[in-house]
Amino acid sequence: MTQMEETLFNPQNLTYARIARGFTMKFLSEKSGISRQTISSYESGKSVPRGKNLLKLSQILNFPITYFNTKMSPLSSEGTFFRSRASSTKKARDKQKIRLIYSSSIYDLLSDYVNFPSVNIPTPIEEDLSNITNEKIKKMALLTRKKWGLDNEEPINNLTKLIEANGIIISQANLREEKIDAVSKWIADRPFILLTDNRESGVRRRFNIAHELGHILLHSNIESIYELSNTDMNRLEDQANTFASNLLLPDQAFIRSVVSTSMEGFIELKKYWKVSIAALIMKAHKVKLLNENQYLYLNKKLSYNHWRKSEPLDNIIPIEMPDLYKAVCKLIINNNVMSKQGLKAKMKLPNDELSALISPEFANLDQEDKLKTLKLHIIK
Repeated sequence: MTQMEETLFNPQNLTYARIARGFTMKFLSEKSGISRQTISSYESGKSVPRGKNLLKLSQILNFPITYFNTKMSPLSSEGTFFRSRASSTKKARDKQKIRLIYSSSIYDLLSDYVNFPSVNIPTPIEEDLSNITNEKIKKMALLTRKKWGLDNEEPINNLTKLIEANGIIISQANLREEKIDAVSKWIADRPFILLTDNRESGVRRRFNIAHELGHILLHSNIESIYELSNTDMNRLEDQANTFASNLLLPDQAFIRSVVSTSMEGFIELKKYWKVSIAALIMKAHKVKLLNENQYLYLNKKLSYNHWRKSEPLDNIIPIEMPDLYKAVCKLIINNNVMSKQGLKAKMKLPNDELSALISPEFANLDQEDKLKTLKLHIIK
C-alpha cells in the first residue's frame, strides 16, 4: 500500500500545508477569520473543518481540497541531513522536511506504475564519526565512481543525471531559503535528495548534491543530527565536503590538470571540472599544490573580487535539473496508463509544489489543455 490513502479528513495534512507555507496558527487564523483555537482543534484531530471553513483553508493555503483527505506517512527526523548554515532555523528545516514528504508521496504513487532504477551505490559506511578517516572517505568516493562506470581521470559531466540513473531520487523544493541548500534522507530502501531553489550557480548545485551523497554513504547510522555536539556536527559536514571534493576531483587527475596556480589558471580549471574556483583552490591546497601563503593570497583575492557569492563562468555553466520524476510521468501519460489530468489529480498537490518537484510543464498541463483551440471544418 502506498503512502497516499483516502480518509475523511487528515489533520496532519493541514499542519503540513501550514508549515509548508510558513504560516503560524495565529497568522492562518488572521488570514482565514477562523479562530486560532478552532485551527488548533482541526490540527489535533479533535474536530473536522467542513463546508465554508474547509474551503477557506484550502484557498488561503492554496492546496486542493482533495489534499486534505489524503493520508501521507510522516517522516521521522532520524537520518535527515541538511546542507545548511549554522544559523538555519527550525522553521526553515521544517518547511524543507514537509517537501521531502511530498516528494516521497509522489515516488510512492509513481512506483505503482513504473519500475524506478535500482539503487546502485557502494555499501554505506556504518562507523562512528571519529573512525571515519579522510582515507576511508577518499576510498568511498573512488569506489562510487568505479561502481558508476567512471574512471578516475574524467570530470563528471552531469552529476544529477548520473545519480538519478543509479536509483537516488533528486527533486527540487518549492522553497527559497538561503540558509539551507539541500536535505537528504533514506526513506525505506531508497535515498532521497531534495534541493532548495536558491538560484545557486551550477557548480554550487553540483557540490551540494555531491555533499548530500556523502551523507548518504558515510552517515547512514547517524540516528539524529540534533543529538550531535557542535564539534561532531562540524566533523559531519567536513566529511561530506571531503567526499564531494574527492568524487568531483580525484586527486591524481586533478593534480595533472593544474597547469597554473594563478587565479586565471583556476578559472580555466572551473570550465573543465565544473567545480567552483573556491573549491578548486581548497583542493589545490589539500594536495599540496599551494603553500599556506599562496592559499591565503588566493582566498583574499576571491574576497577582493567579490567572488564569494558569484564567480566568473557562473552564468555560463548550466544548472543541472532533476529529470527522473518528469520522465516517469511522461512514460505513464504517453503509454496511456493514465491521463495527464488523472495523474495530477492522484497527486493532490498544488501546482507550485508540482512545478518544483516534477516540472513546470507537468504542473501546467491543465492550463495547456485550456489553451487548445477547437478545430472546426465546413461540411462540403
